[in-house]
Amino acid sequence: MDKDSKNLPTREKILDCAANLFASKGYTETSIRELASAVGMKESSIYNHFPSKIAILENILEEYSEITTTLYDQDMICGLKENPTPDGIMACMKIQFPENKTEFYLKRIYVILQEQHRNPIVRKFVCEQLILGTEQVFRTVIEALKELGILHPDTNADFWVRIHSSILYTFSNRSMLGIGDNSLGYTGMGLAELLYTQYDMMLKTCRI
Repeated sequence: MDKDSKNLPTREKILDCAANLFASKGYTETSIRELASAVGMKESSIYNHFPSKIAILENILEEYSEITTTLYDQDMICGLKENPTPDGIMACMKIQFPENKTEFYLKRIYVILQEQHRNPIVRKFVCEQLILGTEQVFRTVIEALKELGILHPDTNADFWVRIHSSILYTFSNRSMLGIGDNSLGYTGMGLAELLYTQYDMMLKTCRI
């Protein structure tokens, strides 16, 4: 069992161990028996918490979605007003991981990137949540920056959202093909660095 999982409640412990196994072995290749062994419980006990392996995967995706969902609220406006920089935008987009959630994000991101090309559930999640969901959040950030008088009122949100989505699609496909940040010989920028560059360019180009 992963040392970070030891003190978690049983349900969360199952999800955390499942994320580790799905990322390292793949969803299809991981059995409930292996998961039970990793958690330190009987195979039948897993089903007291989740009805199926698919339910475990869906809960991992839901966990990630809940934590990365950014709502348009006063906190977002205040955050952008106090820090109208690429770092401030990334904080609103939740691209900078909270200190106590870094490992949580990384495990689940790896599961998503590993499984998106072979699992229709994950592929649907990538499309609807990571791509379309992030588009909506980024459009909200742009409108907030315009409302605060930081970006010019005529700033074309559609244009910048398309660039943003293109970066996400490219990164997603690159990871699916194994051309990721940790691949041998790969020297390109990571996703956070690519998006930071986009936000910086948008502020320099459209700032009042």
